Amino acid sequence: MTLRKLILSSLLLAVLSGSYAAFAQGNMLRGKVRNTAGRAMPQVLVELQSGNGQMIHQVVTNNEGDFFFPTLTDTTYIVVISLPDYQPVNERVEFVKHTSPEQPGETRYVELTLAAKGGGAPVKSSRPVFAQNVPQAARDAFDRAIKLSRESQSKPSATPMQAVTSLQAVAALQEAIKLFPDYFDAHFALANEWMKDGKLNDAIAELEKARQINPRDDRVYQVFGMALSQQKKFMVAAAVFGEAARLNPTDPQILLLRATALIDHASTLDPSKPDREQSFAEAQKSLAKAFEMSGRKLSTTHLQMARIYEKKGERAKAADELEQYLRETPDAKNAAAIREGARKLRSAK
Repeated sequence: MTLRKLILSSLLLAVLSGSYAAFAQGNMLRGKVRNTAGRAMPQVLVELQSGNGQMIHQVVTNNEGDFFFPTLTDTTYIVVISLPDYQPVNERVEFVKHTSPEQPGETRYVELTLAAKGGGAPVKSSRPVFAQNVPQAARDAFDRAIKLSRESQSKPSATPMQAVTSLQAVAALQEAIKLFPDYFDAHFALANEWMKDGKLNDAIAELEKARQINPRDDRVYQVFGMALSQQKKFMVAAAVFGEAARLNPTDPQILLLRATALIDHASTLDPSKPDREQSFAEAQKSLAKAFEMSGRKLSTTHLQMARIYEKKGERAKAADELEQYLRETPDAKNAAAIREGARKLRSAK
């Protein structure tokens, strides 16, 4: 059995054997990432932080540059994008109130623009080009689905109009697949639609079909890894991100995802277990490689390094990493909270 098949089999077993609860009521943040030319930015890592710089969730934008964070319960968040060769983005999002079973949530929508640093050309993905001769009718259905999906992103969540538009997008993708069963983009897009609706098993089925059609696309493994991380199956997620990095070895964002999963896994282990230190060490290697690969521009790696040092009890080193992040990202909107976090780390006994 090849490494790819072994990882995928472990992934499917881990996901399908677990439960995936439907999204509870809560605040929801939706957004889109574009470049300065107005074009959507796919496969961009978007991080959601609390007001004090603590990472809460990470997602990757879909083919249309869309992302979303469901079931948020607090009122203040920071959306962070730190992409090599682009100016970092820190967007503060405020909700009016906390949510509860009796109090339905709100939806916020943000448009984020990435500007290239110094006019330099962004690092190109090493993902192989995969071209298909798609029948025009299937292409038309796919294009209609993408348009409907984009419209559903801009509508308030949990409203009849949003639900209808989302269902129409799914139906259009299913139509495209019926017309052309081996339509990779349609299977992958449908998997993302199911993920948004919390239908993880349906998403897995579509991802597996997409993988069978094009086994060299790292994005399939990235989506699998994100799903596993949300289920707190961090070690399997780290292995899946490792496979994505093998398929696309020039993208430092994948290594950042892998490192984050390893840190989360180590955090669940007893400090006396050697596996904990090993996971931290592997995470540090991935972070160092991601930072160098990005031309030393991926400043988010410092926040993850700070997490490692803090969990290991090396508070001064954790503070150093937070302060280095602020030197590289002086316009961070949560700079005051991160600076305070560094101060507390240095004053802790």
